[in-house]
Amino acid sequence: MKRILFVLFCLLSLQALTQISGDIVSDGRKIVTGIPYSITGNQTGKFVFKIAVNMDGKVTSCILQKDQSTLVSTPLMMKAKNSILTGLTFERGYAFPEFHYGFVTIEVVPHNE
Repeated sequence: MKRILFVLFCLLSLQALTQISGDIVSDGRKIVTGIPYSITGNQTGKFVFKIAVNMDGKVTSCILQKDQSTLVSTPLMMKAKNSILTGLTFERGYAFPEFHYGFVTIEVVPHNE
């Protein structure tokens, strides 16, 4: 049972690392509270956000990168953005920059009907 839980934890951690990129990942900052990196919608595509994380590990800024995103749906974009701002947190640390930057990709998948 412990082995299964360990494998699931590793797989979830790897998925999170593929959805987050930038200085946050290259500097080895760990995720404390993760979020689902996909939302459901009528279309498929992705939203890419540039985030800034303060020394307390809280996401303080989340800006849509229109050139890297493939959807233009404002309600879905706001749902993804709010998920990042309210749910995603990183480890605290004064060894990290005052504002640590990175990118978060949220995939939009079709409804299962």
